[in-house]
Amino acid sequence: MHTPAPEPTTAPVPAIYARLLRMLLQHADVDGDQVLAAAGLDWPSLLQREAGLTLATVSRLVEAAVAATGRPWLGLDLGGQAPISAHGPMGYAAVTAPTLGHALMVLGRYAALRNDTLMWQAQAGPQGLRLQATELLPWGAARGVMADTMAAAMLRIVEAAVGHLPVGLVVDLPGPRPPWAAQYERFAPVRWRFEQPALAVEAPSTTLALPVLGADAAAHAAATQACEQALAQHTPPSMSQQVAAHLARVEHGRYPSLVDMAGLLGISPRTLMRRLAAEATSFQTLLDQARQAQALWMLQHTQWTVDEIAARLGYADTSNFSRTVRRWWGQTPSGLRANPPTGG
Repeated sequence: MHTPAPEPTTAPVPAIYARLLRMLLQHADVDGDQVLAAAGLDWPSLLQREAGLTLATVSRLVEAAVAATGRPWLGLDLGGQAPISAHGPMGYAAVTAPTLGHALMVLGRYAALRNDTLMWQAQAGPQGLRLQATELLPWGAARGVMADTMAAAMLRIVEAAVGHLPVGLVVDLPGPRPPWAAQYERFAPVRWRFEQPALAVEAPSTTLALPVLGADAAAHAAATQACEQALAQHTPPSMSQQVAAHLARVEHGRYPSLVDMAGLLGISPRTLMRRLAAEATSFQTLLDQARQAQALWMLQHTQWTVDEIAARLGYADTSNFSRTVRRWWGQTPSGLRANPPTGG
């Protein structure tokens, strides 16, 4: 029986967000401690925790919180209510910047310090400024909630910076339009676009010169310096993380070849092979892990038939997919759907 890849030991999400979630649950008359326990956490330890949380722990926490509240839009609540202090020096640098354009550049440069699962890029042009995120680690079932949290948190910072949400702001979300899409209207006049290639926030050029209410040159310089110091110590995403991120976003089984992946990363196939080998992995290993993770998620979280899942993962026939699932978990796809592995 194939043993699934071990859970990454990195802890990319600061514990402050779990503490905020617990407080949000308590205010909603939900037993936050019970939700924490479902993710293997407890409140006294979480209060003292300085280390971050692994993506697997965050995913379990998100799933338990949504189940307990019945609010799949919980990320909007969490991100929209997060205080500026929750974002550390980055938050202070943004709300003391001279203009909204400067504040957004701060978010684009330093947002990775608050969530290692994303890499942000700021793209400036004549039409305005676009902050776009690349997923470095697969979010799995927590993807929608985490995207909502990040988007709402950025909008909250913008509102704190200039006193309102300017007309013309656009947020792109990678997931489909949900049945509860009316919940996004609380951020009016922001326009939300669904089924987009990536999570992104856009501000038109007409808004970039808006003055920040708390502009303070000295405070901004101090906060920016703290961010730069943290960024200097920040570990950039590994080559295997970048490859895994691209593979996690593949749809309908259209997985790239090694040559295609090298082209996406702007390096030669030989360099890609060498750098992955230095990280004790290979392109084929990462491809197998991506297919394995997506297969498990589809079996656990969708009503698609086994034939449909096999096709979506790029398998030529269902029998080949079934043999692969049995090799991975020692069960048929139907058996795995009925009895998912613990900790999956």
